[in-house]
Order: sequence, then structure tokens, then C-alpha cells
Amino acid sequence: MIPERVAGLASTLERRGIRLVYFPDGASARAYVLGEIPKGAAVMSGGSHTLAAIGLEEALRGGDYDYLRPKVKAIADDATRIRERRRASGADYFVGGVNAVSLTGEIVNADASGNRVSAYAYAAGKVYLVAGINKIVPDLAAAMERLRNTAAAGECRDLGKRTPCAITGVCDNYNCFAPERQCGKVLIIENEKIAGRITLVMIGESLGF
Repeated sequence: MIPERVAGLASTLERRGIRLVYFPDGASARAYVLGEIPKGAAVMSGGSHTLAAIGLEEALRGGDYDYLRPKVKAIADDATRIRERRRASGADYFVGGVNAVSLTGEIVNADASGNRVSAYAYAAGKVYLVAGINKIVPDLAAAMERLRNTAAAGECRDLGKRTPCAITGVCDNYNCFAPERQCGKVLIIENEKIAGRITLVMIGESLGF
């Protein structure tokens, strides 16, 4: 049974052109996403602890798909890898995580280089955003607070970065610089004009940062 607040969020997002589907566990969500992607289709994913936790990255890697992420990561030459990552952002199918989603209908993400959020915003064909129920917050202000002080701090610590948030747990936006900074581009999805393009796959578990 879908939780009441998730049902309310689904209604809010529907008015914004975004579909929400709910699954009680990661295994069910993984099966749903895999069933949405045709065999042989070009699919790219953004780095996500949630995708890894539910086994979706492994399933894409071992499945009958043209999974672009490992191919791009394997390219040694920087210029070539950047070019191919740019192309992969426009894949027919793109799967990724989210940093926060508000009950008022905003989906918020930060990205170091921007390839992931560019795919979310427009470049990719169909987009499946996978999130644990812990990513739900009351409003946009809470979403931005979660992005900076929970998601970014956790990510930076996991990557061994020496950013202010990794050290103190609190974002110091104006004293955080490249190459350590992971919040290079911040995207707020408030609406989707292309029918059926974005689906938020909500899981009834706490997943990711």
C-alpha cells in the first residue's frame, strides 16, 4: 500500500508532468526499471549509491543493454572521455538518483561536472529517477538544505574530499572550490513538458545520502 504522503506527492508531481511510481523495496523497483528499458537500448546512468544499493547498476551491466557508463569510464584519454560522456547524456534511457524531492513538487540534484543534471533536464530521452523515501522533505528550502548538508556532505566524505561540508558537516558554499567541490551545478526540476519523459521511482526504504 502506498504511504499517504507518497500518494500526495504523486498527485502533486502529476500536475507538473512527472509520474511517480512506488515500490516497497529495492528489488521491486529494480525489476520495474529494467522492464521499462527495451533490450538492446542505449542506457546511461549517473553515479548513485541508491542505484548500486538496489543492484540496478549490476543488472544493467550484466543485462542485454547497450550500457554506456562502464564504456565511458574505461576511456583513458580525458578529452575523449569528456566527449563520450557528453554524448551519453543524450542516451535514449537515463537512470539516476536524486538528492531531495519536496512535497511541494520540486526535485533537486547537484552534480560536479553537469553531465547527469543535463541529462535530467533535457538531453536524455526517458529519465528514471530512483529515490528512497528518506529523500522526501517538506518544501524547496528543506530540499536545498538536504542537498547541501546531507547529500553533498555524505558524498564528499565517501569520495575522500576535503570540502568544508565533508570536514564540518555544514556547507560553506562561498569557500568551496574546484577540484574538490562536488556541487558544480544544481538543478531544480519543477515541471516536465514532454509527456511521459520523467518517472520518479520511489522506494519505501532509506537509501543513499
